[in-house]
Amino acid sequence: MDFELNEETRLFRDQFRQWVERDLLPLEEKEGIHQDAPVPEAIAKRVRMQSADLGFYAHHMPEEVGGGGLGQVVSVVLREVAGQTGSVLADVALAGPEGPSPMHVVFNAAQREKYLAPVIRGEQTCCFMLSEPGAGSDAQNIATRAEKRGDVWVLNGTKHFITNGPHADWGVVFATTDPSKRARGGISGFIVERDQYAIGRVHHGMAGFEGQAEIVFEDVEVPEAQLIGKEGWGFAQAMGFLGNGRLNIAAGAVGVAQYLLDLGVEYAKERQTFGKPIAERQGIQWMIADSATEIYAARNMVYHCAWLVDQGRDATKEMSMCKLYATEMVGRVVDRMLQIHGGMGWMRECKTEAFYRSLRVLRIVEGTSEIQRMMIARAELAR
Repeated sequence: MDFELNEETRLFRDQFRQWVERDLLPLEEKEGIHQDAPVPEAIAKRVRMQSADLGFYAHHMPEEVGGGGLGQVVSVVLREVAGQTGSVLADVALAGPEGPSPMHVVFNAAQREKYLAPVIRGEQTCCFMLSEPGAGSDAQNIATRAEKRGDVWVLNGTKHFITNGPHADWGVVFATTDPSKRARGGISGFIVERDQYAIGRVHHGMAGFEGQAEIVFEDVEVPEAQLIGKEGWGFAQAMGFLGNGRLNIAAGAVGVAQYLLDLGVEYAKERQTFGKPIAERQGIQWMIADSATEIYAARNMVYHCAWLVDQGRDATKEMSMCKLYATEMVGRVVDRMLQIHGGMGWMRECKTEAFYRSLRVLRIVEGTSEIQRMMIARAELAR
């Protein structure tokens, strides 16, 4: 097996890293951007548009919709590098839930032109509205309804934990159109514009700033032109989005884990106790060794899974494996690196403290660790 990245991918990766280190990290320092604060929208838009001009932002989208047409291996390479730099803006520069997704490829020509094109250019953002107060992991039991009345669909329901909800120009909402079928042909996706829904409670998480919001639909009329794809088949579209999202999260977790390990190694070499660096203490060495080994394992899982996707093979089980292992792995790594830093690692002025809080959510979003285990077990039992 050939584990070498091709020259084109290496060059693209290096260009991205150089841009982050040359432009984005200095911008973060100048503007005081850090893990515990939201990125000002004016700066985020500037970074998105510059990233789009450089070919990074929509690299994963098909060429026919204005993307770069690059594969999943390239995506995980860039997301790993983004994590390795420790940059907040590097994540903004790579499309997340607020950016273009392969799910949007099912848009028809008019929808692509009106909604998708501005997002691909980085001019607008969107959001993904699936989770509900009574249907988080159990997504097929969403209560939001869409009823056909004449030539419009009328939506009623509440979504929550919607990333970018308060700031999106438009979003994709999933609603039950046939309660008797639900996931098997009874859930549809609709494009909804910002003035068609209300923002409810804005959630504040451990990271210290608002990240998700409640979205409320009360007799919202949506024209037929905003129905996505075939009526009733929105659930499959949503699950496809989540699969790619899980792999991207895993890749980012690998990169952040490497960044944290590098911080720990550097500190262990510098910090002295009882007359010598703590790096010479066996207890410290074992934490470093365990972390390096787990990062190596996670990286190879992620790259192999991305390769499967690029080969056109079903990698649903492997995506769950990557998301499960990588997100739990980075939690163990940040805990060890904080421990290596000792009392300083717990203080706000040390980077390990902020990462310790912000990384915890990765075991919950895009399907909890428990849901990933359930999906993996089902796949194994079905063999």
